[in-house]
Amino acid sequence: MSVTPSSVFDDKRSLAIILLAILLFSWLSSVKDSLTESLSTAEETPAAPRPNILLIVADDLGYDDTSALNSNGLPTPNIRQLAQQGVTFSRHYADSTCTPSRIAILSGRYPERSGFRPIGSEIPAEFSTIAEQLQLAGYSTNLTGKWHAGEERRLAWPEHKGFDHWFGFLNQWELGGEINEANKGQIKPTYRNPMLREQGGELQKFDGHLTDILTEHTIGKIEQLQEAGQPWFLYHAFLAPHQPIQPAPRYAAQFPDTPEGKYTALVTQLDDAVGRILKAVDRENTLVVFVSDNGGTNRERNNNFPFFGKKNEMYEGAFRTPLIISWPEFIPQGKTIDDIVMNVDIYPTLLAAAKVPPPTDLDGSNLWPLFLHDNALKPRQRSWEVYVANVNTLNFSLLSESGNARLASLQGFAPSLFDLATDPSGEEDIASAQPVVAADLTTEFWREHWRKSLLAVRETPGSNPSQRLYGGFDAMRTPHRHGFAIGLEIGPLPDDLEQSDDTPFHLLAGQETMWDLRYIPGHGLEWHMGDTVLTDPYFEPTRCNAIVLTGHFQPRGHLTKREPQSRIKLYSSGFLRDANTDITYSPADDEQLHTPTFVNFHGTARFSNMMLSSFADSYSPRVAPQFLDVYASLYREQKLIMPEVKMMDAELCN
Repeated sequence: MSVTPSSVFDDKRSLAIILLAILLFSWLSSVKDSLTESLSTAEETPAAPRPNILLIVADDLGYDDTSALNSNGLPTPNIRQLAQQGVTFSRHYADSTCTPSRIAILSGRYPERSGFRPIGSEIPAEFSTIAEQLQLAGYSTNLTGKWHAGEERRLAWPEHKGFDHWFGFLNQWELGGEINEANKGQIKPTYRNPMLREQGGELQKFDGHLTDILTEHTIGKIEQLQEAGQPWFLYHAFLAPHQPIQPAPRYAAQFPDTPEGKYTALVTQLDDAVGRILKAVDRENTLVVFVSDNGGTNRERNNNFPFFGKKNEMYEGAFRTPLIISWPEFIPQGKTIDDIVMNVDIYPTLLAAAKVPPPTDLDGSNLWPLFLHDNALKPRQRSWEVYVANVNTLNFSLLSESGNARLASLQGFAPSLFDLATDPSGEEDIASAQPVVAADLTTEFWREHWRKSLLAVRETPGSNPSQRLYGGFDAMRTPHRHGFAIGLEIGPLPDDLEQSDDTPFHLLAGQETMWDLRYIPGHGLEWHMGDTVLTDPYFEPTRCNAIVLTGHFQPRGHLTKREPQSRIKLYSSGFLRDANTDITYSPADDEQLHTPTFVNFHGTARFSNMMLSSFADSYSPRVAPQFLDVYASLYREQKLIMPEVKMMDAELCN
């Protein structure tokens, strides 16, 4: 076959046409993808200028404590009007106590990731707060009221977590005066003539009722901010209607002198304060969120009707709280949404309104597609947990992905199971009738628990090729306060390691001035922590060893009824080798916290923010004498719910 110039030209022309078609198809596909992405982004953000943002958090306000959700609830006309001007979420889940809920709102992440069960050290620097994100985007950021999101270290205070200005109190006990070693556990919260801080300064007494003082401050701040013209974020955190039930006299006089009457007066005062704050706001340019941090206490009335349970428990009533989002110009008005939403969703929703890209590792979901377009959120399960140090167990609850089942356990006892589709109140326990479902959800809980307890530390090379350094998440990575577990893969070690006068031991791992793990040839391991030494004579240097250093440092709480007890334990290959159940410790200072953890001889490390245990350990719960036999029997039968060391072992030497 002969080839002519014209046939070659025709072939080239055909090839060019094919290439052009391919390029055109590729371009059109790219345009389609770009348009799809733009439309998707448009659905997730409001078609509006960046708003001012007012976040109002009530304290212990139950589901039935407002007429915004239950028409027969306590009359709260201002909160109800806010609901009529926005979207009300009838199935919003918070946490069961104050602090973890605030951590979730501020960080957009489940509080257990920050070590709050329910108390912890601080929001890690790696988890930027909503205030930090908005501050970087040019917002003026302000806090009025209760912080209670990590108070023990100055770097955990609001001015170091993104707030340009704050006025209020670190925790409710501060309201009664300066807390010191002599009066810990004796100072009680108060609404009357409270002690407050301005911008992290010293506590000062303010005359009047706390709710009035905070409200006046916020109104003044809003007027100042609106004059300045800069976009602003203001987080107003009431104490009301948290204990003690102390309404101002002008409100108390309107209701019967009974526990419920006083409570109703305090809620009425809260509602009026919300109304006054809203009147000060330019609603056209301001997005308002109103939420309660957890369910009510049920002390004065059935706060959480129609749901079973109360604050500090693991049942439906502990978690279901009001959530209202309002921006009349851009958010539907008078709309009620029954989909499951959570307090971690507030963070990405506010960032979307402010046109700020969210961090990639949030647990929360942006709610704009839901209330603008009824686009359902991706289904997700949610677990909650509280570590009970005195009995070394977990209170926990798990809401299934469908939202139809709740698993709940208190004090480490066998979990209850509730079918929320059949009985939305969550009161009838059906665990005995559906043991397989209960067992499956329990397995799901442990997966969630472990996933949330692990720390995403930074790993970098050390000073020599055989050393690794680990940094970040300082207050949890470091044995500091509350729970910790350090899992180490150690070995096989070099054959030429020997003991001598010059080298009595070989350093395997540690954190400078805090702790170190030593290998003494012929003797095994020693874990040195201050003056305390734990030993493991069974260490085998010729193979990989799964070593777990774990403990729980129990700070003296504000209302501690007994002296705190701290403990540390050394495991290898899943066996407890040594323990100290009453270690004396001093919390690390800032410099110590920032020092990296090192591992030598090509070893590696994992970090968890929980103390781990084994049913083979000895067990001495700190409970009243009449309950000792109950806990001892359940522990002996391996029926208590507690975090086990086998979870960390599964990460090591595999």
